Amino acid sequence: MSGPLIINARHRLAWHQRLVSDASTAMMWGGWLWLWSPILNSSSWLADLGARSFPVVNSLMLATAAGGGGFRRSLFALVGTSGTLMVWNRLPARRPRAGEALSVREYARQFQLPVHELQAGRRAAVCVVHHDASGRIVQVECREPEGRVEALAG
Repeated sequence: MSGPLIINARHRLAWHQRLVSDASTAMMWGGWLWLWSPILNSSSWLADLGARSFPVVNSLMLATAAGGGGFRRSLFALVGTSGTLMVWNRLPARRPRAGEALSVREYARQFQLPVHELQAGRRAAVCVVHHDASGRIVQVECREPEGRVEALAG
């Protein structure tokens, strides 16, 4: 599979549709974090332990703890999670280089098939690949599309 699993068509949406989408996503993340707030509150000792190593995080956690609100912690977690996801999205994906494509001869050698079968399979509109019991490719059969065969016969 060469394409991404998640279809991102945000460029096709109008600005107000993107705004509604982003706002509803933020609300859903907030609701999801609110549902997890009992666990987040009970495991606050773990956050305090990790916050001792980072002075900025420590001051933020102390500010939210002083306010006593789970809402502030949820908001902090929402912003942190969203920021992490946005940074993750911007990481470069591994894309195959142009030099990595194999030639037809290399494919034929890899699959132990005649080169002419692979070339005919690339040109054919319908190509049937036959496998043996162990899943190895044994033959590439080229066929005409069914509608075209009927048109030629009639």
